[in-house]
Amino acid sequence: MAPLSERFEMRLDEDLVKRLDKWRAERSELPSRSEAARALIEIGLIRAETSNAEVTDGEKLILGMLTDMYKSLKIKGESDPDLIMSSIYGGHMWALKWELTGLLHDHVDDRRKVSEVVNILDMWSFMESAYEKSDVTAKTRIKTECTPLGDPVRFHGFDGNNESEHMGIARFLIDKLDRFQSFKGRDMNSHCPVLQRYLAMYRKFEGMRPSLGGGRELSTTQLIDLMNTR
Repeated sequence: MAPLSERFEMRLDEDLVKRLDKWRAERSELPSRSEAARALIEIGLIRAETSNAEVTDGEKLILGMLTDMYKSLKIKGESDPDLIMSSIYGGHMWALKWELTGLLHDHVDDRRKVSEVVNILDMWSFMESAYEKSDVTAKTRIKTECTPLGDPVRFHGFDGNNESEHMGIARFLIDKLDRFQSFKGRDMNSHCPVLQRYLAMYRKFEGMRPSLGGGRELSTTQLIDLMNTR
């Protein structure tokens, strides 16, 4: 190991510290936090510096056979079989990532964000259902006591500029997995940051959620409390 010559400090949130400690605990030598952080930085930099598409010899053979079939059957698609084989023959694997950015990328949804989106959609499902089933008197009270935010109780999605991963997860859940179908067909772009407000609302909703089984709806007071959360 090269001598350690530079010193810098960093602060981590509680979740990241837990993940770091979990990674340490899985190592036989149980490194210190600083040693673990250095090791993970090394791993991350190596992956970033060598992020070409990688295929084994067996996979190259399969790709060769598939591209032959692709051309023989005169299939018209987005993939260029000649480019794929030229990249493999010439060792230009980086070219595939350049050309097939939609397919060969390094993005994987953050599980924490997936959980946040599911919780938020679940909460808004209850909120919209309760509002729709409210009588005129209750709706008037909600409109009067809630800070004006467009429709009194309506989920508008996430901000496409600042919360794009949350928005993408929500769209996938609704449009591809057919979950939370009451939101289907909506743009899902709130056009302004809303995540922190939703998370604050959900912290309140967590205490209400256990009592909402068996078709029981949120009360008007609970709905107003959630809508006025900041």
